[in-house]
Amino acid sequence: MLSARENLTHGMASNVEIVIPDFMDCTGPEHADWQHFRNMFEEMSEVTSAQQAEPGGVPSFPGFHPALAHEAERLNWKWFGMLHDGQEDYPPGAASFYHSCHFHNRSEYCLYGHAAVLTYLAKYTAEKSQSQTFASHAMRLLHWSHCLDYIESSTWASWGFSVLTTWDLVQNFGYPQISLLHQYLDWGPGTLGSSLMSAPSAAESSGFWIFELGTHRALSNEPASMLKQVLWKYDAVYENPVKPYEGRAEAFTHPFPESCSPNCPYQQDGVPYTFPVFEDMEESRRGFHEWLKGHYFHKAEIRKASLLMCTNPIYYCNFFAGLQKTVLGYFGLPLLYMVPKDSWSSWIDEFITMAALPTSFFVSNNRLHSEQVAWQSGVRLHVIRPVVAYLKEPYNPQRWGDILVPEPREACVLHCLLRAFKPASYPFNFWSKADTDRTIKTFMTFRAVALFPHDFALMTFYEFYAMGVPLFMPSHLSKYLFPFSASVPLLDWTPARIAKQAGRPPYSPLSLTSSAALEYWSSSIDFFALPGIQHFDSIASLLRMLPSSDFESMSSRMKENRRVRVESGAPFWSAVAASALRDGLL
Repeated sequence: MLSARENLTHGMASNVEIVIPDFMDCTGPEHADWQHFRNMFEEMSEVTSAQQAEPGGVPSFPGFHPALAHEAERLNWKWFGMLHDGQEDYPPGAASFYHSCHFHNRSEYCLYGHAAVLTYLAKYTAEKSQSQTFASHAMRLLHWSHCLDYIESSTWASWGFSVLTTWDLVQNFGYPQISLLHQYLDWGPGTLGSSLMSAPSAAESSGFWIFELGTHRALSNEPASMLKQVLWKYDAVYENPVKPYEGRAEAFTHPFPESCSPNCPYQQDGVPYTFPVFEDMEESRRGFHEWLKGHYFHKAEIRKASLLMCTNPIYYCNFFAGLQKTVLGYFGLPLLYMVPKDSWSSWIDEFITMAALPTSFFVSNNRLHSEQVAWQSGVRLHVIRPVVAYLKEPYNPQRWGDILVPEPREACVLHCLLRAFKPASYPFNFWSKADTDRTIKTFMTFRAVALFPHDFALMTFYEFYAMGVPLFMPSHLSKYLFPFSASVPLLDWTPARIAKQAGRPPYSPLSLTSSAALEYWSSSIDFFALPGIQHFDSIASLLRMLPSSDFESMSSRMKENRRVRVESGAPFWSAVAASALRDGLL
């Protein structure tokens, strides 16, 4: 599916025997009802693969056969009661899998078998609406967030089946209830309160003021720390009147109580989903200008040494329009995030105008984001990846037998699957962040990190990478479908004049809703592009890979890449500082 990645292992550990849990493969005696379908599914996959002669021996999803279609239809009707009947996070079939994983409950039901049944029916049903219904049922069985989708770690994947097979039929997210959170900003005397940092006194070195508007603390840390390095002769004063989000994107600790799980009251993972929208930019911008000029820019020392910075959302850069100051934009989320739909067109025009100014220094923190901005505006931003100078804790492996597996936003069965796959004599243990004190210092002591991401602009990834912590990440593209990321089709809108430009890519980098789109853009995703990272195609392959991995070599490759990026990025940060200081001479 993907081109070959780096291999920094000493050869697979052949003596590690991995057994796929039966509740995934459904080969046990209680799954006798599924055996006939499994056998037919496998046989037809082999026939189809031979007919299509796929390069590299990639298995093909089974072609049409009347007997297989009849068996699929029979099983779907028999287990129809396991499908969703409302907005619940976990349909009955999903709940059965959840209980088998967490509480070792045995069941005659087969979740991945039912998903294969529904996908087969969807693929070969002539009626489009019925096909979409089958496919949607298959997707819902795997949860809104796909947190039950580890099909690639089962033998069902050996027959050309993965959630991407279903995705190519649906090519859309089955969003739960979307709730827009309308936000307004008022500027007045109490905006900053007691959090104001005092300006340097006359006896101290000169001050330099960084005024940011941003809601994402981890994203803001990167440009703020780099500016402080190049402005080392100054006492940098950092101000952000918007209280940023400082936590990690985590939902709940699983398992939920067995008595009510997995649909326990007040513990729904995905319903409703809040999508923030910022309203009334024009009025708020006037208020911000008055507030900034009245509180700060009337002071000569601040006018002489200050800059304006916007991060997330990019829309906040609009507050700085017309202030005649250097503006640093350090971006990771899409251009239309938090922008009211009625303002999409005008905002893109305003962004294009701002980006063209000589005092605007706008960059993306990853290549995929740069492609997303170019797709919607025609503006191609330079990429300055995070080097994480704000973290001082080095990689210091002391827990030689421990692997950290940070919970993605929706990790409903990840850790119970790792326990189910792990042999009794396996040399490594897996730990979640919930098992630790959640400090960077502790994270740096683990031997390595197995990271299942939930977003393409994941700062946790860049933090681990910059510190040289060996990283293991999934290679299967199904693990890069992010229903609740900001990089979703909800924000994929392009002005007609941009959309008609020649030479545009065949797929949108914002609508990664097919295997073809993911494959096309995979080379722009840093999880695959940066050196030193090891990729596994299943949970079993991760377990086989770890004992033979060259952790030291992985760490060295990552640290060297960071060192090169520190050097190559230095002229940019120096140019930003120089522009801001020139402002003070005007």
